Amino acid sequence: MPRFFASFSENAGAARLDEEEMHHARDVMRMKPGEEVTLIIDDRLFLSAFSPSGDFPLLSEMPSTEPSVRVTLYQGVPKGDKMDFITQKCVEAGVYAIVPVAFSRCVSRWGKGKDEEKKRARYNRIAREAAKQSGRAHCPQVMPCLSFQEMLRALPAHGAALAPWECAGSGGLKTFVEKSGLPRDVALVIGPEGGVSEEEMAAMAQAGALPVTLGKRILRTETAGLAALVALMALSGNME
Repeated sequence: MPRFFASFSENAGAARLDEEEMHHARDVMRMKPGEEVTLIIDDRLFLSAFSPSGDFPLLSEMPSTEPSVRVTLYQGVPKGDKMDFITQKCVEAGVYAIVPVAFSRCVSRWGKGKDEEKKRARYNRIAREAAKQSGRAHCPQVMPCLSFQEMLRALPAHGAALAPWECAGSGGLKTFVEKSGLPRDVALVIGPEGGVSEEEMAAMAQAGALPVTLGKRILRTETAGLAALVALMALSGNME
């Protein structure tokens, strides 16, 4: 069933699509009046029907597809177009938000001003389409890039902060969940291509982050976050 982002209409029991979404439904998909659609409104899903007039009837609210755990991915800024892949796939897998972070070993730099605005606009378009494709009720946002110190100040606000690290030794995600349980709000910290330095990991640990292993194999930055996210979704019962 086609899915569109919408907003509540001034008319009770109805919703409206913005110009871009309406163009896609009417002119690209060539939808017929009365065809069933799913509307995504304020993190809720509604069954509706296409209406050329613009007022879509809210026929019924649908069950939420959102996971029971909110995982915010703090992603070390990667090279090239890897952030496209990270954004798309992690949104599909259930991430709540993505926060780029400038670690000391980042090869690529995020940029400021208009350059940052353009990058964020691109990634948020990717996130929006991935949210629609995967049936999400929530559209995750790619947030402004943080410095490492800014990230440290943000971590304590989460119920738990997990930092996959190739030098963590023993103690993986399953062990953490079995020992401590999984809170509703989790920060997942992934380093860039160059990895996380011992000094940075020590600073994160002091801020409350727990270094964990993802197994005996070393994953690339664009796959480590996705692998850890999927593991957390499975361990929390969100893939049942």
